[in-house]
Amino acid sequence: MFREVLKLGDKIDIRHILKSGVTYPNAKTYVSQLIDTIDNEVIHIATPIMNSTPIILNVGEYYNLCIYTAQGLYQCNCVVLKNQRENNILISIVKIVSNLERIQRREYFRLECILRSDYHVTTDEEEKIIKKVTADDFSNNEERLEYKKRLLQIDSEWVPSTVLDISGGGLRFTSSLLHTSGDKIKVRLELSMTSGTKIMILGANMLHSNRIYNKTGVYEHRVEFSNISKRDREEIIKYIFEQERKRRGSMKH
Repeated sequence: MFREVLKLGDKIDIRHILKSGVTYPNAKTYVSQLIDTIDNEVIHIATPIMNSTPIILNVGEYYNLCIYTAQGLYQCNCVVLKNQRENNILISIVKIVSNLERIQRREYFRLECILRSDYHVTTDEEEKIIKKVTADDFSNNEERLEYKKRLLQIDSEWVPSTVLDISGGGLRFTSSLLHTSGDKIKVRLELSMTSGTKIMILGANMLHSNRIYNKTGVYEHRVEFSNISKRDREEIIKYIFEQERKRRGSMKH
């Protein structure tokens, strides 16, 4: 199946994983290419390069490969057998240790990136005020104005953040605050696309929030979009694949 699906030069995203298949915490995604297919178990891939520096894969360690083929996205896990130089190119020889699986749902493919953003935590107080304002449930105009003033005050409280990866299903980002799983937030994104800059405000639910141990006062969060419209999801997926095309194009030069 490998030779039927994979072609030399196919772009590959590589992420460090445990033998069990679980991704290492804070694992980076590196970009590589398929150099050769030896058989259905062993392939040669180019050593990833970041900021002009080769990223040597650890022999005996496990990695997840996400491969961009003419037939779509595929993924599998591998273990590194050895690193060597061929035709003046650094390569890694890896053994495939899982089935080659097609990624069927595009919205769950994550793009590694650095995006400045901000977000707002939706509190119980805010939800109650919104419900009251929407229902126009006030005894007089003075009360109405007071509630609307408070709502504007709450809505002005946005926290700066940095998006580390994005998919049609959610985000991974960092900020200076620790949150609780289940917290409701609104995320404001600015996506630069060929059709112009898209500013999106999306609802999301906090899945995980953890301290980054080697960075004081920095916390990493994973969120899942909630009640996202089909149009907004498609816009995000479009953005992701535009960025991937740019990356693949830059690798050819």
